Amino acid sequence: MSLFSPPLTGKPQPPIDPLTPDRGIGSLWRRIVAFVIDSIIVGIAGTLIALPFFDTFSRLGAWGRLVGFCLALPYFVLLNSRIADGQTLGNRVMHLQVVDRRGEPISVPKSFVRYFVLSVPFFLNKLTLPITRTPEVITYLLGLVVFGLPAVTIYLMLFNRRTRQGLHDLAAGSYVADADKSGALAVLPMWKGHWAVLGILVVVGVVGGKVLEAKLMSLADFPAMLADARVVENMDHVQSAGVSDSTWTSSSSGEKRRIYVVTVFWSGTQNQEEGLAKQVASRILENNPRVADRDLLRIVVVRGYDLGIAYAQRSDPFEDSPAGWKAKLQAQGQP
Repeated sequence: MSLFSPPLTGKPQPPIDPLTPDRGIGSLWRRIVAFVIDSIIVGIAGTLIALPFFDTFSRLGAWGRLVGFCLALPYFVLLNSRIADGQTLGNRVMHLQVVDRRGEPISVPKSFVRYFVLSVPFFLNKLTLPITRTPEVITYLLGLVVFGLPAVTIYLMLFNRRTRQGLHDLAAGSYVADADKSGALAVLPMWKGHWAVLGILVVVGVVGGKVLEAKLMSLADFPAMLADARVVENMDHVQSAGVSDSTWTSSSSGEKRRIYVVTVFWSGTQNQEEGLAKQVASRILENNPRVADRDLLRIVVVRGYDLGIAYAQRSDPFEDSPAGWKAKLQAQGQP
């Protein structure tokens, strides 16, 4: 028997424990900086691709955001997967890595799920859908996706301090860990109480949305403005339209002026914006007699594209008093 052998006690000795994992989750501020870096890179690339095709992309309307989703997909899906060792350029700069619980980079399909859950609310936001032709249930579901999913993700990343997993990480089973270490992650399971808190917040958000909708519908001018938007959206090449009625006060004289503004997102031919503005003014004045009481009727024709990762628009405002618009239309033989 060796002099250094443990004494015989008649009890079996426990096995030696493996080393405890000490690889931690990346800090939230580094993740934010990494995301900003990645967004700038993708934004520059998207702008360089889109600018030469302004007229082509300006006809896409709501489909433009789908194009942006597809353009950004290879960067985030491939680089966050095992193909690039789980590191986008932003992650590399901030020494972060997207991994699973074992500390291994995730597969391409899991990386796609992660990108899909995170990016869909962003690309659906500011979608230029025709408000009068979009079913209410679609509008409601879009609101839940656009505002609900990001709110849940932000909450989890702020308050789920054990794993810092948002919905996208939970869906993919991924973590954003320190890249300076390797091996399994030393993390505790997420506190289940977060789901109860989120459930309460979702209920509050839904009820608040319904209350706001009821208040809008109760406004005296809202139904007429909605009818004006419907008239304009039924015109050729009009992607969507927005209507506002406001009061502007001059800072010098204090004079108040009522301004009726119709914003038209249009995919027609360049240099025909003024002709469209006259058509819109004619239909508005015919459809809504109360506009004649306003001091100014402004028609804003917008051509451009919004890919989410790249944005370019040209706005052409045309304005005159309702009487001035009528004089112009009568001079051209229009009613």
